[in-house]
Amino acid sequence: MKNFINLFKREFNLFANNSVVMAIFIGAPLLYGLLLGAVYEKGKVDNLPVLVVDLNDSPLSNTLIQMIEDNEVLNPNIVYDENELQQKIIDKEYAAILTIPQGFEGKILQKRHPEVTVNINTSNILSANYAAKALQVILGTMNAGIEIEGLKKQGIPAITAKQQYNAFGVAYQRFFNASANYMTFLWPGVLGVIIQQVFMLALALSFAQEFENKTFYSEFLPKTKNIPYMMLIKSLPFWIMGIGILLAIRAMFPFFKIPFNADPLAMIVLLSVLITSVTFLGILVSIAIPSQLKATEILMVVATPSFILSGFTWPLSQMPSFIVGIAKIIPLTHFLEGLRKVLLYNATLSDIIKEINALLILTVIFGVLSYLLLKFKIIRHNKKITLGEMH
Repeated sequence: MKNFINLFKREFNLFANNSVVMAIFIGAPLLYGLLLGAVYEKGKVDNLPVLVVDLNDSPLSNTLIQMIEDNEVLNPNIVYDENELQQKIIDKEYAAILTIPQGFEGKILQKRHPEVTVNINTSNILSANYAAKALQVILGTMNAGIEIEGLKKQGIPAITAKQQYNAFGVAYQRFFNASANYMTFLWPGVLGVIIQQVFMLALALSFAQEFENKTFYSEFLPKTKNIPYMMLIKSLPFWIMGIGILLAIRAMFPFFKIPFNADPLAMIVLLSVLITSVTFLGILVSIAIPSQLKATEILMVVATPSFILSGFTWPLSQMPSFIVGIAKIIPLTHFLEGLRKVLLYNATLSDIIKEINALLILTVIFGVLSYLLLKFKIIRHNKKITLGEMH
């Protein structure tokens, strides 16, 4: 026990004396969590600038403009000619341009079906989708209203006119993030990326630091000897400090008004297997690459595309099979699949067994590879010493 306490203190001293590890492990989760929370705090897009080119300037076109102004998503700017449209778009980056043609009202009255042109700026897909959806609702509503009014003028009662225009009704209901809040959707997933990254990068420096400083064989190995014990000693301080970091991240949910109705047991188990798997991945790279800088660079290569490959924002079912195969060996992929279920679907532990098993399998693979590689290094080192003594 005394040896364990001394080793434990030694690891904390190594941590405290390594400013890079401290910045990554403590600063990154809190800073990025607050920064990303502030970016996405609003959660929903509103007041998107749209350009309305009214070439008709009639009571009916004014009604359409009023409907656009009343929509919370859109913030229209009205012009009455098509001069310098390109420059206007560059200056304001309009999400959409809606053009009301000349003779709009007259053609409607004459049943000649004029065409309103809507150009969507898809340089930003998120803004484009919000603007397109809002304009679709507005134009659909106005179109229906005009058709119903036309039927009423033919002497058809209002109720009958509505029934004739609509062969059937449609009721849309949202479930799982019913408010369509982008913050609720994205922020927990990004925090998962941060958790994976800080644990991987911190553990990537664990053994690499010992090899680089030439203290592994002279100081660390004589006091530990047992490889699983070495891994435990290197991991335990980060696991303990990680609890505080996870609690701080948990406190950010009410701070940013994000609902957190997750099953406690499911969340604890899911986080535990994620942290364990990325711990052994970090250790594996740390043993394989005995340089802190190179080990960090290798894991940055792994971590950078992991969110894109995880299927969190773009479904895995839409990716090529070889990409899916790569995604499946990254712990974050399985964690985010489980996290979505726990946070948004109110899933219990039994509902995420598949994701937990996948993370456990990765943990075993990374752990066994770490053990074998470290064993090989120790044997090779001992052989060198033996050969040196013989000479």
